[in-house]
Amino acid sequence: MADYYLKTDNIMKNMFTVALKDELTAQSQRGMIHPETEAMLQKVRAYELSEKRLPITTEEQRELRNALNRLRDKYLAMGRYSDGIDSVILKVMKPNASRHFFW
Repeated sequence: MADYYLKTDNIMKNMFTVALKDELTAQSQRGMIHPETEAMLQKVRAYELSEKRLPITTEEQRELRNALNRLRDKYLAMGRYSDGIDSVILKVMKPNASRHFFW
C-alpha cells in the first residue's frame, strides 16, 4: 500500500530515471548495490504518465530524495544550475497523502 502519491509529469519521470541511474552507478562503484534502488528504478520506468500520480512508500521516498540530492551535488560540482532539481526535491519531500485532490 502506498503511503504517498506524487503528482508526476514527464520531466519529473525523466529526472527520477537519471537520478536513480546515477545512484546505482555510485553504489556499484562502492561495491554495494541496494535492491531498493533497483526496484525504484524499475517502478519509475514502468510508471504510465496517464496515471498522473506515482504511488510511493516512505522507503521509496527516501531513495528518491537521496538520488536527487546526489544529482544536485553533481550538477553543482559541474557549475550548472540546480533549480529544477531543487523544486522536484521539495515535491518529493512533501508528497500528498491522498490519491484524490480537492482542486
